[in-house]
Order: sequence, then structure tokens, then C-alpha cells
Amino acid sequence: MDKPEVEQEAVAEAGKKTSKGRSKSGAERKSVLDFRKYTKQIWLAGLGAFSRAEEEGNKLFDSLVKVGEELESKTTDIADQTVEKVSEKAKESVTDTKDKVEKLIDHSVHHSLNRIGLATAKDVQQLEKLLLQLHEKMDRLIADQEQLKEEMSKKTQRK
Repeated sequence: MDKPEVEQEAVAEAGKKTSKGRSKSGAERKSVLDFRKYTKQIWLAGLGAFSRAEEEGNKLFDSLVKVGEELESKTTDIADQTVEKVSEKAKESVTDTKDKVEKLIDHSVHHSLNRIGLATAKDVQQLEKLLLQLHEKMDRLIADQEQLKEEMSKKTQRK
């Protein structure tokens, strides 16, 4: 090939490349614009999702707080009732045990005092009761004797 033909071919090739380059830059411009549009849509979708999540998130949060308060109230009531029941049972158990221990001690003390010949408070109370009964009987007998004396003296005076 001649030099001028080679040059013409080179220029033609360069023109093709330039025209291809221009078409690429147009496509590149279009893809850049599409990318910006798509990026903006993603950004707007994100803002929308954030806004919705904030609105519904607050509703959900408030709902969860309400459910939590109800659950806490129920469990607090149940816990209070359980503590009260356990406390009552413990008091009953302590009272029963205390009574049993007192009875055992009383019995042991009473038995020990009887073995050495000393009277217990219970024995003294029993003796007091018997003395009061004896005193009442004596008062009745004295009153009956006085009445009999009067009747005898009236009979003797009539004779």
C-alpha cells in the first residue's frame, strides 16, 4: 500500500474510533444518568422505609410497652400471692413447732418437778380450785347448821 492510502485508512480508523467513542460517551452519559436516577430512587426508598419504620416502630414500641406493663402487673400479683401463701404457711409451721416445743418443755418440767416432789403451777391451780370448792361446801354446811340450830331453838321454845 502507498503511504497516502495507509494514511487514509488510519484516518478512517481514527474516525471510526472517534465515532465509536462518541457513541460510547453517549451511552456512558445515559448509564451515569440512569445510575444517578437509580441511586436517588434507592435514597428515597430508604427515607420512606425509615419514615414508615419510625411511625410503625413507635406504634410497635408503645404496644410492646403496654403488653410488658400488663405482664408485669400479672406477674407481680402472682408473685405477691405466692409470697403471701408461703409466708402464711411458714407462720403456721413456726406456730405449730413452737406449740409442740412448749408442750414438750412443759411436760418435761412437770415430770422433773414431780420426780423431786415439787408442785407445779398447774398443781397449785388445781389445789386452789379444790380449796375453793371445799370452802363453798364448808360455807353451805355452816349455813345449814345455823338453820338447823334456829329450827331446833324454835322447837324447844314451843315446848
